[in-house]
Amino acid sequence: MKFVQIMTVGAIVALVISGCSGKAISNQQLPQNEVENIEVNNTKEGVKKVDGKATIETSKATDKKVNSVDYSQYYKNQARSKVIVSGKQIVWKNKDVTFTAKLIKSQGEETAEANEVVDSIKIKSKRGEQLIQLKPRPLRVNSLFLSKSNQVALHVSDHEGSRLVLINLSDGTQTIVNRFMMNSDGVGSEKIDAYNWSPDGKKIAFGIGNLGSSYIGVYDVERKSYKHVSDKDFTLIPFIAWHKDGKNFDFVSKADDSPQSVLYTYSETKKSIIKKGSLSKNDEQKLS
Repeated sequence: MKFVQIMTVGAIVALVISGCSGKAISNQQLPQNEVENIEVNNTKEGVKKVDGKATIETSKATDKKVNSVDYSQYYKNQARSKVIVSGKQIVWKNKDVTFTAKLIKSQGEETAEANEVVDSIKIKSKRGEQLIQLKPRPLRVNSLFLSKSNQVALHVSDHEGSRLVLINLSDGTQTIVNRFMMNSDGVGSEKIDAYNWSPDGKKIAFGIGNLGSSYIGVYDVERKSYKHVSDKDFTLIPFIAWHKDGKNFDFVSKADDSPQSVLYTYSETKKSIIKKGSLSKNDEQKLS
């Protein structure tokens, strides 16, 4: 379940267990090879919206701390990654996949946020090469996560939020996850919080919403279907961890007005979200 987190400012590189958080630009343009005009509500371009939202259940430990977290139930991706930071490039390698981000000096309004921005991105594998040019240009690459189904999840920070882009290494298709949650003006969500691939790599779970809000969503890359799991606003979802069975996952919610992190379990079979209780500082540190 590990993936690499990369910060362009200061060239900080770290290994983390679950998802990442950030902020997203609200007026996004599609990169090359993106499936244009994705409209989840009317399934245009073949992206289906799956109905049947999860019910929210409360365990007996609602107002208590979680006694213990069973870390043995979680799926862990054992693939090793190598990161090389050299001058104006960041190179990430995982198995036969090489990711190269080119950094250039920021211009115009970009200078208020960072000295450098990500100008272009290339992903090379035995299946070919994909060029990714995001507009507006991201401030930094936060993280990359390679799935078992030959998909790369790319999380980038923008001036006022973050984007999550899925790149299919087999056919070069690029999909911006933020567009699964459109408002009435046709603008996607402002940010993606934590995200994580399922053990088989066929699904990805994530926290999606605007600044100050976060909802649980799941996308099936094979069926090209998106499920808005619940209408409950979890404010911030900093961690997501799939169970080994690939049918359930745990996630953590953290509200702005509370220092406590709360653990939830989503069951795909039961279509329910169970509130387990608040986490201890020790368990919170382990998950992060």
